[in-house]
Amino acid sequence: MVVLSYVGALLHVVPTVQAIVGLPTFLFLPGYALLLALFPGNKLGHKMHGPASGPFEWNASLSLVERLALSFGMSIALLPVIGLVLLWVGLGLDLFVVLSALSVVTIVGIAIGEIRRRRLQPAEQFHIPVRQWYADVAESFGRPSRIDSLLNVALAVAIVFAVASLGYAVVDTGGGESYSSLSLLTQDASGEFVAADYPSALTAGEQTELFVSVSNFEGEATSYTLVAELQRVEQAGGETTVVERQALGQQTKTVADGGTWRTKHNFVPALTGENLRLTYYLYEGEAPAEPSTETAYRSTYIWLTVNEDTASAADETASSVGTESMAVPV
Repeated sequence: MVVLSYVGALLHVVPTVQAIVGLPTFLFLPGYALLLALFPGNKLGHKMHGPASGPFEWNASLSLVERLALSFGMSIALLPVIGLVLLWVGLGLDLFVVLSALSVVTIVGIAIGEIRRRRLQPAEQFHIPVRQWYADVAESFGRPSRIDSLLNVALAVAIVFAVASLGYAVVDTGGGESYSSLSLLTQDASGEFVAADYPSALTAGEQTELFVSVSNFEGEATSYTLVAELQRVEQAGGETTVVERQALGQQTKTVADGGTWRTKHNFVPALTGENLRLTYYLYEGEAPAEPSTETAYRSTYIWLTVNEDTASAADETASSVGTESMAVPV
């Protein structure tokens, strides 16, 4: 099984096949090997005594059911320990490094366990009763009752289907959620980008700077259109209606899967008043003539108060506002 795991990782075979041969190496064999080294005996209803300390005696035996159940728990417990050791020695958590470490634990554990097992009496040695299982199955199929045979076939099919489903669920990433994130950022005194300290009061005619970040987790390269507007809204009956809007520009960018697009947005507000909404809409592909929260793929906003400037300054800037909006990405 260890060799098959290496072959599956090297050849990049079908993910489900990789899971079927790889999951035992990660979740069963290391714990099984460790238990075999610690408990090489078969549980026969009596204790196999070893070194004693007071009333406690070493019992070097486990039943098959106990061994199988504990193998999973031990393997899961070993994974973080092995990971920490690999990080501590500077080897990292590469697939082949982790697989090699688990293989060493498995091989060493089985070797020690086999040595200790052979020192026991044949009747006391642990072994998997494969022949007995085969005989029982063959006997059940040889019975005249067709119902027993059909039940055995159904059970075998169910086990195979369950194992295949588990492998597919573990390795399949196609069913994972794909999404894009949109966030509004500011830059603090140290130059770090933070989603905080947004401006709350601006002055008409004065330029303001914000940053917009778009992250792509769609599973493929995606073309986005980012649209910005300053809006005056009315809220009534639980609904929000845009009654006046100032376009602050838009920008299009194709972002690779897993990539992040951060752009600096310089804008000059012309609308004045309280509770104005600075809104950013994100679209996949082109944006409509009148963007809205209902049609946008993602949207975010902050509330602003824009105070009036002197009359002359306001008149000078009102005609040019909204023409220079999305600056060069940073």
